[in-house]
Amino acid sequence: MRIYCLLSLMSFSLFGATFQSASENFKFNYNDSDWEVVALRLEKNGAEDIDKSMAQQTVATIHRVQADDKYHARFHVVTDSIAKFTDTKTPVVSQYQKYTVEFLKSQRFQIFSVEPIQLPNVKETAFEITANQRDFGLKFKQVIFVHAGKAYILTATTRTEKYDAYKNELKVIFDSFEFLPTAK
Repeated sequence: MRIYCLLSLMSFSLFGATFQSASENFKFNYNDSDWEVVALRLEKNGAEDIDKSMAQQTVATIHRVQADDKYHARFHVVTDSIAKFTDTKTPVVSQYQKYTVEFLKSQRFQIFSVEPIQLPNVKETAFEITANQRDFGLKFKQVIFVHAGKAYILTATTRTEKYDAYKNELKVIFDSFEFLPTAK
């Protein structure tokens, strides 16, 4: 029995991977036997003109290797400008959280919860939002926080019926997110 447990621990570490973004100076861990990095795409054919006011930028995407009903569960890291939030009496992260919830509602999401949280490796206070997009049968978990003058939006998306099956894997990804030390 002890040998089996030792092999299980070793196999987890052998299949673990770290995504590291040099441009945004962060990293997170994932199981590379179940998840893979997805190349970021630049939109072509005029798609970039749809909304020039949108400052959001996807800086990392991984998805499950195995699709569920033609959909790959995924995890994204997106950054956004906080310049539009000018209320000096309310913390920017609270303003961004409200903005995010209103946007999700406008896209026909059913919001299940909005809670302040603290990610283990991020100093800043964050908000966790869980929601369901019934039109597509998807469940989302978003963690938003503000760091170094930008909003960071960490989003996990799964088929609604698969969310609980992937919950522990996603927790590892969210909990491992951290910023790398900067050279001085």
